[in-house]
Amino acid sequence: MTTAAFPTPLHRTVLEVVLTELRADPDVRGVLLSGSLARGTARPDSDLDVLVVTATDPVRQAPWRSRRRPLTVDLVPRTAAQWRSCFAPDRVGDESWGYAFLDGVALHDPDGAVAGLMADAATIHAGYRTPEPIKAHYAGFWAHLVPKMQAVRQRGDPVETGWAAAVMTNELIRTLCAANDLPNPSLDVGACQRHLDDLASPAGAADLMRAVLRAAPRDALRLQLELVGDVLPLLTAPGATGPPPGAKGGAYR
Repeated sequence: MTTAAFPTPLHRTVLEVVLTELRADPDVRGVLLSGSLARGTARPDSDLDVLVVTATDPVRQAPWRSRRRPLTVDLVPRTAAQWRSCFAPDRVGDESWGYAFLDGVALHDPDGAVAGLMADAATIHAGYRTPEPIKAHYAGFWAHLVPKMQAVRQRGDPVETGWAAAVMTNELIRTLCAANDLPNPSLDVGACQRHLDDLASPAGAADLMRAVLRAAPRDALRLQLELVGDVLPLLTAPGATGPPPGAKGGAYR
């Protein structure tokens, strides 16, 4: 049925039942398995992530959307046009669903709708250019936060250091994606890890980001500051004047 690696027989059984229900619905034009099962990294406690391509706007509550199951099944239905519109984020913090199609496994695709979305995701991601307001947001964000991070390191309080290192990791990954003209991936650890090597700039960014993720908080904060110093010049763009109103401070004030 699929090249996915099933962590338990129950995962395979539940997915087969779900797929049978979806194939019987005339409004369903395609089904994609995403998440850890599609990546081959699922654990026995992993849920099932299933993306559904529908012919019409999925406002009706089809039985397969609400049925109780012995495993958690996250069913997300959208039309092909709705899925495609989620591939090129244009606002700070938005994530691209294109990665789910790039990394997913087609389970049901009688009319080629899923294959078309996979191809569209690849094309849209390849041609994506981060909107200047997003780059300006992150340039202003780090100009505001770097002195605060430096002060945290100097104070050396372990709880404050751990908090700062943790919350800045999210923002740093998003910043690196923006600087590399990449749509933000989902912050699901598997999706993020799979696409770290897409970060080509600054040189060594992927390896340095892995070092940040592996490091103790104080070392992580030091490495973050080093990486921010390297990435800030890449965010400078003609006409960029700073973050949008209300963006000051972000997650760590």
